Amino acid sequence: MNLKQVIGVLLFIAGVFLIGLSNYIKTQVAQGNEQIFGAQQKVDQANGLFGRNPITNVIGQGITSGAQKKIDQGKADISYYTVVANRCQVGGIVLVILGAGIVYLCRKKTASKKK
Repeated sequence: MNLKQVIGVLLFIAGVFLIGLSNYIKTQVAQGNEQIFGAQQKVDQANGLFGRNPITNVIGQGITSGAQKKIDQGKADISYYTVVANRCQVGGIVLVILGAGIVYLCRKKTASKKK
């Protein structure tokens, strides 16, 4: 194996790693979405119970405001990591194709030189 083939193999391996990382991040994001959905339902339910008159509405907002802030932060984190996962996936695909192409072209050149 010459240096170009080694570089091609390393790029291929890096691409596979990025694709795997992307899948892992997407799995974690899906779990986070489920947790946030459940928490949002509980907060909405609490707001519904306390929202029947103006006095209890203020009390309900005070009780659930901390949880709502955490939910909003979780949604922002999910948006960020979704972008990261998509970029890792695209980068991984590009590296896999690039690495495989380099290995293929280098092997083809060495095979044609032997003839």
